[in-house]
Amino acid sequence: MNPQKKKWFESESWHTIYITSIFIITAIVLYFALPQEGRFRYEFQKGRPWMHATLIAPFDFAIMKSDQVISEERDSLLKSLTPYFQYHDSVRKQQIIALSLKIDEITLKENTEILYSRVVKNKVLTIFDKIYCTGILEQGAINPEALSGKNELLIVRNNLAEKVPVGQLYSLKTAYSEANSALDLLKNGDPDLKQIIEKFHAEDYLAVNLTFDPDKTETEKQKILENLSTTNGVVQEGERIVSQGDVVSPHTYLILESLKSASEKSRGDLTKSYLIVLGKAVFICMLMLTLFLFIYNIRRKLLKSKRDVTFTLLMMILMIYFCRVIISSNTIPIYIVPFTALALIIRTFLDARLAIFVNTITALIVGFMVPNGYEFVLLTIPAGSIAVISQNNLQRRDQLILTSIIVFFVYAFTYIGISLIQEASLSGIDWEVMKWFLINAALTLITYLLVFVIEKSFGFISDVTLIELSYSSQKLLRKLAEEAPGTFQHSMQVANLAEEAILQLGGNPLLVRAGALYHDIGKLVNPQYFIENQTFGINPHDQRSVQESTQIIMNHVNNGVELARKHKIPEQIIDFIRTHHGTTITGYFYVELNNKPDQEIDKKPFTYPGPVPSTRETAVVMLADSIEAASRSLDKKDAANLKELIESIFDRKIKAGQLDYAPLTFKDITLLQQIFLEKLLNIYHARITYPLKVT
Repeated sequence: MNPQKKKWFESESWHTIYITSIFIITAIVLYFALPQEGRFRYEFQKGRPWMHATLIAPFDFAIMKSDQVISEERDSLLKSLTPYFQYHDSVRKQQIIALSLKIDEITLKENTEILYSRVVKNKVLTIFDKIYCTGILEQGAINPEALSGKNELLIVRNNLAEKVPVGQLYSLKTAYSEANSALDLLKNGDPDLKQIIEKFHAEDYLAVNLTFDPDKTETEKQKILENLSTTNGVVQEGERIVSQGDVVSPHTYLILESLKSASEKSRGDLTKSYLIVLGKAVFICMLMLTLFLFIYNIRRKLLKSKRDVTFTLLMMILMIYFCRVIISSNTIPIYIVPFTALALIIRTFLDARLAIFVNTITALIVGFMVPNGYEFVLLTIPAGSIAVISQNNLQRRDQLILTSIIVFFVYAFTYIGISLIQEASLSGIDWEVMKWFLINAALTLITYLLVFVIEKSFGFISDVTLIELSYSSQKLLRKLAEEAPGTFQHSMQVANLAEEAILQLGGNPLLVRAGALYHDIGKLVNPQYFIENQTFGINPHDQRSVQESTQIIMNHVNNGVELARKHKIPEQIIDFIRTHHGTTITGYFYVELNNKPDQEIDKKPFTYPGPVPSTRETAVVMLADSIEAASRSLDKKDAANLKELIESIFDRKIKAGQLDYAPLTFKDITLLQQIFLEKLLNIYHARITYPLKVT
């Protein structure tokens, strides 16, 4: 990329454009998440008091029948439906001809007289013809779905429909029985007939000749359903529907639902559609403006990070659209959605107050979509807020389990409280909802998995990862302990000092500890050149020039950055490696050259590349590193000497501009000096010298 172009993308102007654009894009995306139709302004539930002012009908509208009533009437009408069956005369003719030929064949073999053969054939064929004319169904009369519960059906013959009782028709089984019974009578009445009739089987010449006609039946069904009315009366304009405080009875509930449906349909005209679009746009813009003003005034630091802003808004969008999908399905209750996971994730990576506020804004938007939005908001906001407060740091799996249990009880007790206010009795509480709250709480456990995915996607670092990085069994730390034991011990002491300081000062102690443990990891490249790793008085710097020794010492910063990246150490930890010396001078070698007055000394080759610390955590590690290293060189480690050492190091860092970009006040600096002094006194078991008691 062109350096000038790259510089522009890193400029303040580009940053402002990006932040503004991402908020605008989010507003547009959330606008399309809202329902496209207008929203009925009143919330109501069957069996609960009407909480609004007395409602008067704004226009004439029909009262819709309930789904149950419509279903019952529909079933009643369909009972009168007579199914259509087609009569196939071709089947009769085909089978009669086949049987006639069979009888002719038999009589020919038996040498039966022609006249007698005709008589026999006519008698047999008459039996079969009578059965076919009556009609043979494919199955028993009560089995076909089309005949279920039917006493009659319509048989279409030559385009004329005739209503026939189902009991008069044959199935194949009853047709076989009827034919065999009639043939038995013929055989018993005339022994000569027996010889012919026994030569064929009636079953071979009987077939279904009545088949169900779905097209004609469906057409008749639609004609019947056209007569089904979905309304039951009309409410006149100006008529009172319900008064404030009245319990919404089943009949009143139907009237309110009818008004809701009529109101939403009436918004379909062009003028009202524009107003709905405008209303949705204003609603979303106001909520996004509220979120922006909160971040700008309370968490302005967040606006400095494009990643953090993008992450926050993206999490909002994903949760809202996920809820929209669940609501649109009409099969899964909204309370099964682990809504608190949004607040917990933002709390884990960013900030508790931001998490609570984002949870509130998101709940308000989703509340606009769900049927009982007011109840949803009242349940979701306390659950998300208490989940954030209870989940101080996500460091162990049992913490998330405890939070899930808390989420369930918050949902449950809040719901019970709302129900008691509305119903004034325990019997009115829908205890079935509790199972959805339980599933919701269980699904909250997916937060642990999502934390890992988000870390890898956005480059965040969670408390769990920081704890894992701080284990001494980690590959880099184990290698440091083995190859540079002095540096490892120094890093451990710096970690202890810095962690104690940040705990009292305010900050992330896990980040400080991990950063302190890795800050000198670059000394693994040439461990013997650092005094804490030298033994037996051997100093390899004696064989090097001052300039060469300086470069080896200073390179441990760049070597540390490269080594950390090679082992995939997060950038947040690498910041400690870069900044722990800031832009200070390698004092020992610079002073040594300064003792030679005949040489003009350039400070640049002796100055660390930086940058200087820009957070409390990196600033504390820098100070702890310098103080711990310098304290080792003291001959007498008492309170006075340690105090003087600490104050002198602070003064040098401040004068050198190393703390210019760190968010530390004078009060913080004073507190840090006290903390470092107390911690070093404990480490070296030094005691404060008290004045002799005057007797």
